[in-house]
Amino acid sequence: MKKVLDSESKFRCADKNVTGNKKADSDRGKLLLDRAILCAEWQVRNQVKDRQDANRGRFIRSYDQATGQTALTGNWQTGTALMALLAVYRRTGDARYLEAADFAGHYLMSLQVMDQSEKYYGVIREITPQSIEFAPRDATSAAWAFVWLYNFTGNETYLKRAVLFAEFHLKYCMCEGWPMYACYMDNALDDFYARGSFQSGTGLFYHDLFMASGDPRYIAQGLRPIADNYCKYFVGEDGRLGQEREIFTWRAKESASQQENVHIRMHMFNDDFGVPMLQAAADMFKDENYLQAALRFVRWLAVHLPKHFERVDSAVPMGAMYFSDFGNRYKDRKLLDACEWAVQTLLKTQYVDTGDAKLDGAFHGSYEGPAGVPGGGKCCINNRTTSYALIALIRLESEPENIWLGRRNKKFIDPLTLGMHKLVW
Repeated sequence: MKKVLDSESKFRCADKNVTGNKKADSDRGKLLLDRAILCAEWQVRNQVKDRQDANRGRFIRSYDQATGQTALTGNWQTGTALMALLAVYRRTGDARYLEAADFAGHYLMSLQVMDQSEKYYGVIREITPQSIEFAPRDATSAAWAFVWLYNFTGNETYLKRAVLFAEFHLKYCMCEGWPMYACYMDNALDDFYARGSFQSGTGLFYHDLFMASGDPRYIAQGLRPIADNYCKYFVGEDGRLGQEREIFTWRAKESASQQENVHIRMHMFNDDFGVPMLQAAADMFKDENYLQAALRFVRWLAVHLPKHFERVDSAVPMGAMYFSDFGNRYKDRKLLDACEWAVQTLLKTQYVDTGDAKLDGAFHGSYEGPAGVPGGGKCCINNRTTSYALIALIRLESEPENIWLGRRNKKFIDPLTLGMHKLVW
């Protein structure tokens, strides 16, 4: 990433506009919105739109300029890009973003198993309709996108698709209050039973599905046990996240802290929405302990992310949102300073005016091309970081109501506090 930061010809650095020196809020807001729209335009420009192409609705997952290698999004990255675009639609009213999200939703529907005679009825396959695998957490992000498409369009089909997945997930993918890691549909491989910390965001899917459907099982069997187990088994006293535990013993994998696997290291910093899940749990259950667990991690992240962000770039936009939320809530100057650092770092890594349509507007992200190729990884994007950056920019610019990951979304109000219903018929 440093090579990109040092190459002024590759993008325009805007750190002079975000130095935290009391510049007008309107100037900062305009900068963030302009950059968000550049990013949204990248998503829309590079989406597959040909109705005769079975990939219609997919976005670019990763692209490297040196190798020319381009991959398309599977279930979860299609879902996260879709939900971020809905937030841009909410902010701007530009119907093209809603249309792009609808295209993406239809691709996700093509991945869902709809044969009621199958055990896997309701599952959302990992990459294409031919995939034999699904990771429950990845598939959850796709189903989450169905929830938000329903919220925006009112199309009942999307809600039904989300419920179908949730019913399968509750029955087959939850074990003692925590989701499974990876599943295989052809019986050639055993399912992977490890408990991964990155499953934490599943609880927020169940929260949002409850708010859309009204079915309290999604809180009782989804959000609550996931939030409780996350606090108990994964968030350390110093805020550091444990990465993996055995399925029945809950024992930590001893080598987790020494793992060289990029996903283990990444999820030490990118918690995959564990923090907003705990925020939702705190709101739902009126329990500050969930916030305290989240705060421990956020403070740990503020100290350690600046040292490692080049290897875990997807954590930067997430950190920006977390540092803002908790910095403002607890009047914590260190977290607010960390938010400024994260915003500056994020804006520096957006490609602008390179002349490459597959780069401009996206954010530098993890290289997924072959090793040893000259120039490989120097100018590359990854939709994981790009979609997270897009939602972070929209949230930090104006925090629209009722968007994915929004803190100004509608809250649950227990009918008990409103009094008895007045029946007519």
